[in-house]
Amino acid sequence: MENNATKSKFSLSAILSNNKALLVISFLLAFIVWLAIAINQAPEIERVVENVKVEIDDSVPSQLGYEVFGVDDLHVDITVKGKRYLVGDNVLSADDFTVTALTTHVDAPGTYSLTLKATPKDPNAEYSIVAKSMDNVEVYFDTPKTAEFLIETNVECAADNLLASDEYITSDPIPSVEKIKITGPTTEVEKIQKVVASIKTKGNLKATETQQATLMVADAYGAEIKYLTLSPAADSITITIPVYTVTDLPITVDLENVPTKYLENPPVITSIPATVEIAVDAKKHDSLDAISIGKVDFNTLEPGINTIEMDLSGVTDGIPTDRDETVKILIELEEE
Repeated sequence: MENNATKSKFSLSAILSNNKALLVISFLLAFIVWLAIAINQAPEIERVVENVKVEIDDSVPSQLGYEVFGVDDLHVDITVKGKRYLVGDNVLSADDFTVTALTTHVDAPGTYSLTLKATPKDPNAEYSIVAKSMDNVEVYFDTPKTAEFLIETNVECAADNLLASDEYITSDPIPSVEKIKITGPTTEVEKIQKVVASIKTKGNLKATETQQATLMVADAYGAEIKYLTLSPAADSITITIPVYTVTDLPITVDLENVPTKYLENPPVITSIPATVEIAVDAKKHDSLDAISIGKVDFNTLEPGINTIEMDLSGVTDGIPTDRDETVKILIELEEE
């Protein structure tokens, strides 16, 4: 025990009597004191924390059945003030803050300017928030409503003529969907008077043209309505301008429930008249060698010559120039 005590005293005495050791110790103590003073007395700085997500406090509006419209993904920048070691880039991020849009005064449908409140998530934070990139946000509150509307089409033509010549004809523009579902604030949805899909074409067309449409949802005065969600989405809707060329094509029919023995040797089909004048898609004209005017069930036929009178309502590959024309179809089957 004495040896250890003697050795300890000897070691401490040796260090205290060593000038170099005392110099090192003095330097370390001085550095620690300086660092403590520097940290404590360090000046405060301001720093901007970017892209802090704004949360809408819907606790009050939801009790009235209201939903938020007009705000999809809102972020703000906030300015904080504090010691550098507390607010530096490597210390704080957007995830350390909460920005809330206050809705305590929302009591009826309409647009409200909501105050934004920013707070640190750490309740013991030793820095302050001194500014925000915006202090208020415009938000629309209302009960939600969904309604379905027919789509009107509008085609603007840059040329004097939509079609290249009299050899071609067209029909009404065809939207990719006939109806659209619209969801939004009840007050706004009830203002909707029309939904118009528009396209612009250079004109002088020789073939069918399809373009993405621009959609406008308007009220009775033609003003566009906001805060709406469309299904399908507006950018997915197209308009087709059909362009046809008029030609004479042989007439045929499609047979259903054909017995096996007639699959390889179809019955003779005769049409009176033999051809029909029809407008067909200009792009398909060269690939058509006949036009079907409808379907005939083989089970309704009898041996011998079957005479069937048909109109042109069953034509799907074109537009007959005379829709009221009737045709006699003669189908000859073997006698039993």
